[in-house]
Amino acid sequence: MDEENKKWLDGELNFYFRYKRKIIEGLIVGSCINVGCGEHIIPNAVNIDENATKLPYKDNSFDTVVLSDVIEHIKNWEDAVKEALRTAKKKVIITVPAYKFLWSDYDKFLGHYRRYSKKDIDGYFKRNNLSLKYNVKFLFGMLTPLYYIRKFTSGETPNLPKTIDNFLYYLSHIRLPFGPTLLLEVYK
Repeated sequence: MDEENKKWLDGELNFYFRYKRKIIEGLIVGSCINVGCGEHIIPNAVNIDENATKLPYKDNSFDTVVLSDVIEHIKNWEDAVKEALRTAKKKVIITVPAYKFLWSDYDKFLGHYRRYSKKDIDGYFKRNNLSLKYNVKFLFGMLTPLYYIRKFTSGETPNLPKTIDNFLYYLSHIRLPFGPTLLLEVYK
């Protein structure tokens, strides 16, 4: 994905990553580890691109653990969530692609194994007898029709002029009760 992002906006961070980073950084409490970050570095955090299902840290090592656009790339995604919960002292922040009906060749191209629903998240907590408080929010609601259209195209994302990218960044701030990205905030 990092290479696609660079290609998409000629090396600059595109609206999706800029907006998502802004949201995530605003949710971080205390010390933070950003797992599976690739080139998406969070300032003042431990940024690692290691195996998310087996982190080399003790229980409760970080106040906040971030798994942003990570678990959809892991076959056994529940193991990664379990590991994040183990190493987090206060909270875990996860973003994933939403809505199974939006599954497309683009997901395959990006190496996704799945898209998620709120029901998938609720099911995980029930299956694992976790009584943790969590919030699920949707991001990029205004862009849902574009994601749906992409389902019927080649999946390639054209390079965007900076003005369109900035407009999409502006649209990203509009909160709707749906969207192609789920943001999960789990409190311990």
